[in-house]
Amino acid sequence: MSTLEINVTPYVNTRDDSAFRFLGLPTVMRSTAETTNGAFGLLEHLSMPPGFASPYHTHHREDEAFYVLAGELAFVSDRKWQRAGAGTYVFGPREVPHGFKVVGDTPASMLLLCAPGGFEKFVLELSEPLSAPMTPPDMAKLMAAAGRFGIDILGPLPEEPAEGMTATSASCSVGDLKALNHRWICAFNERDWETERALRDDDFRAIMSGAPEPLDNAAWSDFMQHFSTAFPDARITVEACVSEGDTVVSRWTLTGTHRAAFQGIAPTDRPVRFNGLEFNRVVEGRFVEHVSQFDLVSLLAQIGAMTGSDPQPTALG
Repeated sequence: MSTLEINVTPYVNTRDDSAFRFLGLPTVMRSTAETTNGAFGLLEHLSMPPGFASPYHTHHREDEAFYVLAGELAFVSDRKWQRAGAGTYVFGPREVPHGFKVVGDTPASMLLLCAPGGFEKFVLELSEPLSAPMTPPDMAKLMAAAGRFGIDILGPLPEEPAEGMTATSASCSVGDLKALNHRWICAFNERDWETERALRDDDFRAIMSGAPEPLDNAAWSDFMQHFSTAFPDARITVEACVSEGDTVVSRWTLTGTHRAAFQGIAPTDRPVRFNGLEFNRVVEGRFVEHVSQFDLVSLLAQIGAMTGSDPQPTALG
């Protein structure tokens, strides 16, 4: 009968051990799966500048825990925010979207533990020498590595509500048409389908690039679900927004990653980026008409759907 051999060798390191940069942050690896019999990995972010923010993300293989050593951070889990100062412990369970940002005007530091071990391999794969300048991460490289390690990168963090306001009402006030439009896009970015539907009138119609006929509420909801399943990290960034009368117009950029079948095209794990222009007509605080023109040809080309010398867009739906 074989006996399971367990490594019981004590393991010690200090801040004198070699540091590296992860997402631009000076970081030290405290322990790994190899030094804890697979139980956990532990790292320390030595210094995080004010304003630094992690991506909004979900772990599928491990739970994540944070212990704030210095400074102040704001943590978001499933779109619920909480502030954490030095000495605060925060738990980020697997399968729940979460992230954090440094608030205030002083740097912060913290310990980050993932159990079981393995996440540290993702960190080390993306590490850079400490001498490298702090620059934004290479998102294509980050997304590719995250996919291999069972992590979904969902995009930037949802906006933190102001004191006394809910996550829905904070950045999405309905004071004017621009705010209403922002609230609708905010709901899509956060996958808040209840709010997204509530902003549409019962007679809502959408006219879109590639769609052979207008979409009613049911067809629009189906398309939103189909698209967000195919591109689970899809996020819209508004580049410009103007309003006049009962109409608000936005120019936007959408980014995401092709993770599931879309229009019959099998998932490619390719990043996508395309631009669009939309006109939204509002009656009594709800959208009644949505006209959206976007670069469908570019989207299809980026996921390998275009063949031949004269590609034609296919119908959405």
